[in-house]
Amino acid sequence: MLILSLDTSSSSISLSLFENNRVVLNFYKKTSEKTLRLLPSLFSYLDINPKSIAAFYVSIGVGYATPLRIGINFIKAMAMSLEKPIYTFVNLDAVAKTMFKDQEIFLYRKVSDAYVGAFYKNAEAISSSPKEYKELPEADAKDIEEYEHMFSYLGYEAFKNSNPVDLFLVEPIYTRPPTRVF
Repeated sequence: MLILSLDTSSSSISLSLFENNRVVLNFYKKTSEKTLRLLPSLFSYLDINPKSIAAFYVSIGVGYATPLRIGINFIKAMAMSLEKPIYTFVNLDAVAKTMFKDQEIFLYRKVSDAYVGAFYKNAEAISSSPKEYKELPEADAKDIEEYEHMFSYLGYEAFKNSNPVDLFLVEPIYTRPPTRVF
């Protein structure tokens, strides 16, 4: 049974493929190439047959809205067309649950001009959801950027025992309301 996990929260792509709870492929690429153009060709390049995938994991943030939406919609389309379950994860939570499970820490990611983060104690978020901060809070803090090459792997590892979600409700985390240009 193959499981695919994907994170497209920045200008990089983190993709992991698991078989029987063991990683069989880890792929990471920092790129200036458009995510929408890269994802389909990546499946071909890595010889991944979507029909052989039993379930999909996808990051819903924290990160940049456009690449997140593209990655999420790409996975949603495959999950819907193949009638497979979809699972979501927040990369901050994934890092907390796998790398900092016994600590009290503020995990964050620099997004544009803000620090988007949350406080964690023993791998559980103390705050309800990630928030924007203009300056780093006075706390033991860690930028999760150094783990971005592993976000897809950590997302699966942290949430492999979770329940699938309704794919129609899967949306990126917005720390600011989406803007519209008229």
